[in-house]
Amino acid sequence: MTDLQHPTEEYIRGLEIYDYIWDDLSDGLITNEHGSIIKHYADQLNSTNTVLLREPLSGTGKSAKFIIDNAETPDNIPNIVVQDVFQNTFLYCGEFWDIVEEDPRVYQNPQLPDEIAYDEAGDIIGTTRTFPSGESYYMDLTVDPVVRSSEVLKTVLNDSADDMSRMVNANGDQLGTSDDSFMPELTVIFPFPISTGYPKHEAEGLVNQIISSLRHTVVGGVVILLDIHYDRVNQQMWRSLETLQDLGWVFETQWLLNSEDDETGAWKAAAIKRVQ
Repeated sequence: MTDLQHPTEEYIRGLEIYDYIWDDLSDGLITNEHGSIIKHYADQLNSTNTVLLREPLSGTGKSAKFIIDNAETPDNIPNIVVQDVFQNTFLYCGEFWDIVEEDPRVYQNPQLPDEIAYDEAGDIIGTTRTFPSGESYYMDLTVDPVVRSSEVLKTVLNDSADDMSRMVNANGDQLGTSDDSFMPELTVIFPFPISTGYPKHEAEGLVNQIISSLRHTVVGGVVILLDIHYDRVNQQMWRSLETLQDLGWVFETQWLLNSEDDETGAWKAAAIKRVQ
């Protein structure tokens, strides 16, 4: 049974984070601070476990390579699934397999990119999102979305990204079948750092990601949510937790990466452990 243990802030601050093996030349949102937290949890896992890295528009392979290169037991690391559209949008993802050196323990979970709609003046007016099932949804960006209540959010079960047959490694091997239940022991969410100009739509998308990640985490597993010191992330974290706690889910949260040495500043990361 999984029972990941949280680090203390004092422990994280005592680590020599600049001694990590690190590829300065490859793009990626992961920082040394982020790496210290991810490594702490990933080192508690083994080859029968799975880490999911949710890196929208930034799945370059750098975060996965960090786990591999800095693992306490390199021959017994968990499978690593990286979720992104894997198109060169925000960061260059064209060297993903080169960066991870085609390690068969690394899997891509490619998502279908949105189709953008323009008006006659060339301005963006909407996007069409197509899910792996073939269903599609048009989002009108000319109007603000309805901010969903906790009751509505309770119906968010997943985001159509949990089909294990779509998770493939460099050899084309699938992590599992479409009938398998995808329940990672560790999930890391890298919120997209730059607004695309539609913050209210982005907020509703992020709350979906957090809720579905928590729902797909085994008891004793952890979801790491980064950049919680930004209101746009912090608010969606609390919406997600409150929604699932109303349903009887129980979480244990460790706040990490304080902005001040005396821990009086803002916490920049949350490690949310599913207890029940």
